[in-house]
Amino acid sequence: MEATSKRDWGMFAAGVALIIVGFVFLWAPGLTLVSIAAVAGAMFLVVGAFDLYTYARYHKSLDLSGWLLAYAICDIVLGLMFLIHPLIAAEVIPWVAGAFMAAYGIFEIVAAVQLRGAVSWGWLLVGGIVSILCGVFFFIWPASFAIFLAFFLMMRGVTLAVYGATPRVVLSDKSLHHTA
Repeated sequence: MEATSKRDWGMFAAGVALIIVGFVFLWAPGLTLVSIAAVAGAMFLVVGAFDLYTYARYHKSLDLSGWLLAYAICDIVLGLMFLIHPLIAAEVIPWVAGAFMAAYGIFEIVAAVQLRGAVSWGWLLVGGIVSILCGVFFFIWPASFAIFLAFFLMMRGVTLAVYGATPRVVLSDKSLHHTA
């Protein structure tokens, strides 16, 4: 067995894309909720697809927990909801998104506790706390959605970018290629 170090550039790119979208939402908060629903829905689908791919491909070799699969499912469900019903989403989006943000926060905090001591586990913990705070604010002050969504997207983007750029050890069986 030989250990090699690999980075997940797809996860890194998805993270950078979320950071960019977050800055756009902060820069132009006057965007309608329908536009926000469409852009965020597309981004959640892309991130969910990357999470699902990463889990399916690497869950055994990287010993990934089921939390990555839960992230993927939440991202895909949220993305589909935003894209299929943008007008309805514009009306209820702060409350629905608040529930999902709080769920993400819980997933991230539990995963951070499980990974305590691992590289960059603190980002996961901070991301979970920010996600829960955003979810609570959506219920208290629904008009804050665009601003808090921007911060959530940037935090999620930083988390994905950090984990995508962090080298992972992958075992490969080079012994199959040697001659006896």
